[in-house]
Amino acid sequence: MRLLRLLIPALIAGAGLTTAAIAQDYIGAGMGQNVFFSPSGQPFRSAANQPYPVMKWFEEADADKDGKISHDEFITDATTFFDTLDLNHDGYINSPENTNYETRIAPEIQRVDPRVKQPKTFAPTTETDIGGGRYQKQIVGASQYGLIDEPQPIRAADANLDFRVKMDEWINASNQRFTILDTNEDGFITPDELPKTPAQLASELPAPDAKKSKDGKKKRFGGN
Repeated sequence: MRLLRLLIPALIAGAGLTTAAIAQDYIGAGMGQNVFFSPSGQPFRSAANQPYPVMKWFEEADADKDGKISHDEFITDATTFFDTLDLNHDGYINSPENTNYETRIAPEIQRVDPRVKQPKTFAPTTETDIGGGRYQKQIVGASQYGLIDEPQPIRAADANLDFRVKMDEWINASNQRFTILDTNEDGFITPDELPKTPAQLASELPAPDAKKSKDGKKKRFGGN
């Protein structure tokens, strides 16, 4: 019992340190920024007082600047990012290269952004409730910042589950992503077809402690 009494304060203190560390981690992860992940998982960022950076990707992928992304432009954008991830240029994104992606290129993928509104979850009341739709999938990883619900876009392209992604798997995944985003099936993606990401929606919500400015409007997360 004496040992337990000594352990409890230590555990509480440890929990406090963990919470503080997580809070600091969020600050270090650019929580004051707007973050967008392209359909291939490429991150785009902007300052909190700047527009949400989805159009940064769109304008970069729209090579001929005609205001829409064709299928060929979409695939070119995807394969260009594949080449960036394929550090040793062997035609595969392997596990170390995926780790480089998660830790250096897109570290936000490892964190849960507290600004993103999560679906309400329900505890099961009986054993039969488990797996019966009472739990809802949480918004995590790249899904927080992306147009498509894929928490890890690199792993999602690994069709044969061999822990590496080759170019043909990447192109197949990119074709599927294009089909999802081309909602009117005209062979092009236009800005009006793009859904708002969970992070973008969060950036448009008034801050919890927002006070009305002189013009009567509330300040917003992300400045968008």
